[in-house]
Amino acid sequence: VSAARASLGERQRRRWYEVPADEIDDEAEVRLRREHRDHSLFRGDRNPLAPPLTVTTGELDDGTPVVVGEVRVDRGREGPPGRIHGGYVAGLFDDVLSGVPSLVDAGPVVTGRLSIRYRQPTPLDVDLRFEARVVRHSGRRLVARARCLAPRADGGQEVTAEAEALFVSIPRRSQEVAGGTTEDDG
Repeated sequence: VSAARASLGERQRRRWYEVPADEIDDEAEVRLRREHRDHSLFRGDRNPLAPPLTVTTGELDDGTPVVVGEVRVDRGREGPPGRIHGGYVAGLFDDVLSGVPSLVDAGPVVTGRLSIRYRQPTPLDVDLRFEARVVRHSGRRLVARARCLAPRADGGQEVTAEAEALFVSIPRRSQEVAGGTTEDDG
């Protein structure tokens, strides 16, 4: 076991924000992003509790760049009978909206505010579509909006909920090391 552990290298991989900027090249950035998503609460391939949420980018009919999340939520996330728990819908919005800063190369961000407007209960066991886009981007602040679409009986789609998020860019500290101190701190 000791030999196997030694061959694996570090016991715990550093998270993307723990790696000093001067150690991150293009290949490392791709690897760190992939590893971060592996354990995501909503789309982590290595998280057995994550629903099968897929997130891609595209364009709306008018050409607006958009982040699209597609998912089918089962009864394990039920709130009202036959409907998804509202808190879970909010979490899905936060995850999908977190992709919007990449549309404008905003860098690493954190959610400063997330507002949800529930228009009607979101059904379980149907293919849902989340669409998120940039509304404003100025300095460190980015405002994005999203909507959740569910299929209707007539083949169309209806909006079950809408969200607005404020994201704030966080500066990457170039000298930070895993222990939380910088080389300059001594």
